[in-house]
Amino acid sequence: MRKILFIAVLVLVCGCFAVAQDYPKAEVFGGFSFTHLDTEGATVPADAPTGTSIKHWYPGWEGAVQFNLTKLLGVKADIGGSYGKPVSVPGVTGIPSAHSYNFLFGPVVSARTGRFTPFAQALFGANRLSLGSSTIGASSICPLCSVISTSGYSETAFAMAFGGGLDVKVSHHFAYRLGQFDYLFTKHCLAVAGVCSLGVDGAPPAHQNNFSFSTGIVIH
Repeated sequence: MRKILFIAVLVLVCGCFAVAQDYPKAEVFGGFSFTHLDTEGATVPADAPTGTSIKHWYPGWEGAVQFNLTKLLGVKADIGGSYGKPVSVPGVTGIPSAHSYNFLFGPVVSARTGRFTPFAQALFGANRLSLGSSTIGASSICPLCSVISTSGYSETAFAMAFGGGLDVKVSHHFAYRLGQFDYLFTKHCLAVAGVCSLGVDGAPPAHQNNFSFSTGIVIH
């Protein structure tokens, strides 16, 4: 009887241990991203050279570390960067490059069902937006740079991201992030004559509505 009781307890303990280990304690993500930055309604001036365009999508990278408290709930630290020139003008050189960096942290809810793990997240932190130095002065061909000095400009502001994605398990230690979509809210405010703006006339005050997509590898 004692042997049977001992075996039953052992099976129960092992079963509980197995249940406790059916999700990764930590996950590391690394991959590529594409971010649509809000240009606050900027349009190409009528007198700009033919072929002038304003850039909306910026390629970049994203990395994250996630610690799972339970099978359902985890916390994530997420960083990422996006790069590109805000405008393209045929025959014009010296246009500054823009850089956008996110530093975010928050909860993640995951539904782990076999090979597939859909998740949703709410992250909070900061976004650093900068424009490199330029030899182009204030002019109609560069509306986004019209209030930017030639020495460049940087600003760090509050940011938050809401979204989610889907991971597909490849092996015990690896998964592929099929896609992650996020709404990225940033609160940059470059004061021009006392009005919040990013250098665009009539811009909505003090915030930007951005969107991002990322994909890559998850290591468990």
